[in-house]
Amino acid sequence: MRTTYVLSRETVIPTKRIGMARWREGLFAFLLKNANSNLKYFNLPLNRVIELGTQVEM
Repeated sequence: MRTTYVLSRETVIPTKRIGMARWREGLFAFLLKNANSNLKYFNLPLNRVIELGTQVEM
């Protein structure tokens, strides 16, 4: 009960800037959002996890 797990989470936000096609940005954001998290993959206990997140614009 002394262990605390710190995980990161990125949220991709599609933008209208020139670069990747808008539909590709949306598809990538959708796939990343629906991918399994490390919390589920490693089967970590919920009461010992701290999750820090950031938003990334593409």
